[in-house]
Amino acid sequence: MVEGKPAGKGAPTTRVGNREAETLINSAECQEHADHYKRLSGAGGISQNRAALLKNIARTYVGLAGQLDRLASLARNEQR
Repeated sequence: MVEGKPAGKGAPTTRVGNREAETLINSAECQEHADHYKRLSGAGGISQNRAALLKNIARTYVGLAGQLDRLASLARNEQR
């Protein structure tokens, strides 16, 4: 889809996928969040369900950190 034009109308000028993305969160921040949620999951006095959810959130942040690293690497390689 071309920004500002209906799909299929006119020549493409700017594609969302080709624009430089604004970095909202980086890999290091994701790892910090992952560490935080992992610590929370080990806190005493919480249910097993809450602990499992917090561990899952931590794993999600670790996965996102990896994806952001791969995206940054791809962007560097595409600029060469």
